Amino acid sequence: ARLLLEDDPDLYPRLALSVRHLAQLGRVGANGNGALPRLADASGHERGEYWLLVLHVCLSAFARCYEKLPSDVWGVCDEGLAEAVAPTRWVEGYAGQAPDVNRTAQALWSALCLLQQAQLAGRDVDIEVVDAVVHQVLNRRGPDGALHPFDDQQRDGGQASLDIWTYRELCGVHALANLALIRQNRAWAQRVEEITLYHLHHTQPDHVTSQPWGIFAFLWSQKTRSFGEQQLHDTAAHSRGSSSVVAGMLLADAAAALGRFNS
Repeated sequence: ARLLLEDDPDLYPRLALSVRHLAQLGRVGANGNGALPRLADASGHERGEYWLLVLHVCLSAFARCYEKLPSDVWGVCDEGLAEAVAPTRWVEGYAGQAPDVNRTAQALWSALCLLQQAQLAGRDVDIEVVDAVVHQVLNRRGPDGALHPFDDQQRDGGQASLDIWTYRELCGVHALANLALIRQNRAWAQRVEEITLYHLHHTQPDHVTSQPWGIFAFLWSQKTRSFGEQQLHDTAAHSRGSSSVVAGMLLADAAAALGRFNS
């Protein structure tokens, strides 16, 4: 993640080491049943979104340092990332239909990682798949402009269920904002703003974690920037503890995305 903020050659071997681990997880997880590798934070919570976030950050770092990496590091990353991305191909089955509601965020994150690898490898067919998957996800709108509907359990659930749904919303819009930026898709960008406006008006602070998922999406538009600024405040207030590493990766990713406007 630090490579998204600074070009430090001392970090290149760490990138290669990370990619090796991701490739190993990819080989285990590429079983075609849609199960994603899972990483745990310091508190022991395991989530597929964590693995997808790390994969996305490594893909972004490789793309940023592509022409400067030593040949041995470049070779490890080029080969390893192809293996690491393999489990994301479960989304290919949803180019013609939307995935289960409770996998909306993971579908968008998988599409994002698949897109990044496709651009690195020049695979236009995968880019077409990504476009189709995102189209299917966005065709199934949530209430009042939210990203995705409640599932049956959460529609009738309580606080915990709403927290889970909100978590998926913010994870999903984080990936969607990156997809819109990379593809320079105005319709997707407008949908990002619509989703973030929903949360600006409906989501209470106690439903938002100290992990700033979606922060780039909120900072992107002046209309929702106050929500992103509140996320920055909350993250700083909870910067110690189990969520700090995840928060750091999310903030680095947001900084890199915002930096694209000045490149």
